[in-house]
Amino acid sequence: MRALSRVVASFTGEQDQPAARRTLEEAHCPQNINTALGKWEHHKVFNSAVYHMLCEALARKLTAEERFAVLALTVDPLLLASGHKEDSPAYAESKPPENWRDRQATDKEVKAVTILQAGFRGHLVREILNSSKPGTKENLSASKILLDMWPKVESDADKHAVFLLRYIIDHSEREAELYPCQQDEWTRITFTDYSVSLQDTANSWVLVFREVFHVHKEMQLVPKVYSPIPNCLLHVINNDIGEELDMVFNKLATHVYQPNKLGYTFVAEAVTPESPPAGAKWRMRLIGLREPLPKLSHEAPLNTFSVKEFRDYYIPNDKNLICRYPVQVTTDILGTIQFQTSKPDVLIHLSILDQEREVASSTGRGHVVIPVFCFLANKDEKNQKGCSTEDKGVKVVDTPQQRDGKSDSASDQHQPPTETMVSLTTVCVVSAVTQTLY
Repeated sequence: MRALSRVVASFTGEQDQPAARRTLEEAHCPQNINTALGKWEHHKVFNSAVYHMLCEALARKLTAEERFAVLALTVDPLLLASGHKEDSPAYAESKPPENWRDRQATDKEVKAVTILQAGFRGHLVREILNSSKPGTKENLSASKILLDMWPKVESDADKHAVFLLRYIIDHSEREAELYPCQQDEWTRITFTDYSVSLQDTANSWVLVFREVFHVHKEMQLVPKVYSPIPNCLLHVINNDIGEELDMVFNKLATHVYQPNKLGYTFVAEAVTPESPPAGAKWRMRLIGLREPLPKLSHEAPLNTFSVKEFRDYYIPNDKNLICRYPVQVTTDILGTIQFQTSKPDVLIHLSILDQEREVASSTGRGHVVIPVFCFLANKDEKNQKGCSTEDKGVKVVDTPQQRDGKSDSASDQHQPPTETMVSLTTVCVVSAVTQTLY
């Protein structure tokens, strides 16, 4: 990283820049690569690593001017020719004209396009070489852009140096070891802590933590919970399929997380007979073998939720139905549903029905939880003027078909939906295998 920083700092120096480039090549090019083809392939991977490292440091895609400055820095006209062309706005938004749709180009048109592409490629190569050459106006412009970007890189130089090294190792096509430090890989772990304050509540059941994490590459991950409340349980749900990951003795097993579209929701619940200590904090540590670890869907974890609680008595009936609540949803919302009875040995089945079809369920004894479920409002209802959005978009309609125990529902609007979704009117049903409830 220091060698690369020296190239940026001396980018306009006619004597300093060539020397800095030679030092950079000696620093990143492995000594066991001796052929010209091997060096060319390694330089291609290194240049791509520099591009991605800058995107990571800036936490965004590069602008057209910044991309061109990176081309001048790497002196690699082919850097954006493949693999990164989707970053170009022109590539993402371009559409063929109407008269070009559903037709094949003629031989003359193909030849003409080939000539234009060759001419443009030659022009681009000349522009890049000119921008990388000290003493030109284009070189000064590229240097200014690079110097504007570089403070973000130097603010956490060690992190971005590791990113560069990791990218080179992961994307190199060589099977041989590139650097001696690769031998340290099996002894290394990385972790990130997420902490929230425990809310002071009179309820025995508490929703402590609920956040969506996005996994960008396959990784083995172990979550470790540090809680002042002993009876704390952590659930992880794959949002793409709506299924909870396996547990062993009420603890999450080591799992290889695969990249998915909607991420994984981590939900922590706790049962405590008394209020938690004042100022108590709950902490989760995500432990992995390498960076980057999964990222939150937003900047800071939330620890406050809108809670609705219902208490009532069970009336024996032929269907063993404890209660049934219609839920009217006026806006997309993520919710957690918990139900418990005063008799601890009752086998309970909690269901969410959409037009009488069960879309989610959970079974437990004396206590049952659906850790996460996304209720989606009907599109027509969303567009109606004056529709109710109070209580964060959820209205639970009390009905006479209930009754027992206690039901809690916690919801918020700050998380992306899971793949399991229900429409405007949803019904939550609780039934019991036995009627001996007290």
